[in-house]
Amino acid sequence: MAERIRYKNIDEIPDVALSTGTTRVLKTGSWRNVKPVIENKAAPCLKACPLGTKIPHYFYWIIEKDLEKAADVLLERNPFPAITGRVCPAFCQIGCNRKRFDERISIRELERYVGDYIIKRGYKIKELPSDTGKRIAVIGSGPAGMAVAYFLRRYGHSVTIFERESKPGGVLRYGIPSYRLPKDILDKEFEMLLNMGIKIETNKELGKDVYLDELRQKFDAVFIGIGAWVEKRMRMEGEENLLSGVHFLKDVNEGKETSKFKGKKVAVIGAGNVAMDVVRTLKRIGAEPCILYRRTEKEMPALEEEREKAKADGIPFHFLTLPIKAENRNGKILLTNQKMKLGEPDKSGRRRPIPIEGSEFQEEYDFVIKAIGEEADRKILPEEYLGEDGWPYADKKTGATKVEGVFAGGDFIQGPSTVVEAEAWAQRAARSIDRFLKGEDINVKEIPPRTVSFMLIRTEYFDKAPAIHPQELSVEERIKSFEEEVKTFSEEMALKEAKRCFSCGYCNSCGNCYVYCPDMSILWKDGKPVVDYDFCKGCGVCASECPRGIIQMVSEI
Repeated sequence: MAERIRYKNIDEIPDVALSTGTTRVLKTGSWRNVKPVIENKAAPCLKACPLGTKIPHYFYWIIEKDLEKAADVLLERNPFPAITGRVCPAFCQIGCNRKRFDERISIRELERYVGDYIIKRGYKIKELPSDTGKRIAVIGSGPAGMAVAYFLRRYGHSVTIFERESKPGGVLRYGIPSYRLPKDILDKEFEMLLNMGIKIETNKELGKDVYLDELRQKFDAVFIGIGAWVEKRMRMEGEENLLSGVHFLKDVNEGKETSKFKGKKVAVIGAGNVAMDVVRTLKRIGAEPCILYRRTEKEMPALEEEREKAKADGIPFHFLTLPIKAENRNGKILLTNQKMKLGEPDKSGRRRPIPIEGSEFQEEYDFVIKAIGEEADRKILPEEYLGEDGWPYADKKTGATKVEGVFAGGDFIQGPSTVVEAEAWAQRAARSIDRFLKGEDINVKEIPPRTVSFMLIRTEYFDKAPAIHPQELSVEERIKSFEEEVKTFSEEMALKEAKRCFSCGYCNSCGNCYVYCPDMSILWKDGKPVVDYDFCKGCGVCASECPRGIIQMVSEI
């Protein structure tokens, strides 16, 4: 591309026809048939985020070194950024436009950077509305329960959370290992809820200490978010000889004795995120774990990041292997396995595993742990809360159950998912509960904003730069303890990475439209461009020179 000519002063500019009077007499805007519209649009990262976090917005404030405002933007949609900044699978990064230029932005790490800042400075939720007088009971303090309480309190309602365990957090506390999510982070995040006036009552189990009918009488609305804690059955002979993956993780997170696994040979059945947490935890407590999975690595449901770390930890994966029988032999587990082959795709889209006749073989282990998936406890709710399939039911868009005033969500309804998806469900349910309490229609139709594609980004205004990645413990270090293995960005790292963002669809006042407009019809008001349509001829230069795809030419015919 030819180098742009840059004039240092007016004397260097070649002679041109120059008007000595004002040109703002003839309103030349009447000549145009298309007009530029300046409007913030959705970045692909924002659209991909289940919570709809305004990612380019808080990046802007990181660059401006105003973390107070960055925190305000994050907390508007995400109640626990220090948590999601550690355990979120980063859906946002999948659609990042920058990856088509060089490398995607480390969005999750920047979220964690701001989240950790919030923890250090203490939570400050600005302008909490006055109490509406409405009271909501939330059953369960996992990501869905805690998030719905947060959003409801921000609507001005009074919230009480009832939790079965002695401490709040649900799967965050009892299911995710400390090397991924330290428990002190949870405690500090949850302090915010208490500071907002939310009450948390622990050791309160649904159907034992609290009952739905009683809560419906005492409160104006009820939200059920008790998660999915029932291990799925394999329906194999001798299944009673297997341990539960979720119960194993809960025991470890509660600090219970784990010495019995040290030096022992342990098979883990499954290849999802729980299975990865189980084998990597076993490695840290000195066991010799391996993975048994009936499909191939390509079909594994676990996050690629966790799968690769498990492999780096030295954990063997045995694919196309299905355990069909478990026998207790003198304190050992004799596992009969069958080799598999892949057939046509099933309803999950993955190729269906088919047994190979005569391929059975046996292997002895000290322990065998199943981690093939979890589901909700369908027995805990009366029949009127169940769907036609016999499982707990709630509308996906509103969280409303079949019983008026009772809402539900998170893993309890959608099955095991991610923390951010549970929080997103809570976000929708909280909005529905708020509208229900106001007597409004809870079915709100939303028109999604236009997403800025890579084709609308003017990449010539950006320099190529490699992504900044967080520092991590080496494999040798991390398998010896439960110390957090990934570190938070420093300020220098955060600034460099935030500056790499294209800021797709979000005006950050670069001034290109103002500088290149040939008719001076772009005005500057309150730090933002505004089009003066009286003089805009609709040439489209502003749109073609906008680096971020914010200006769109719209027909006026």
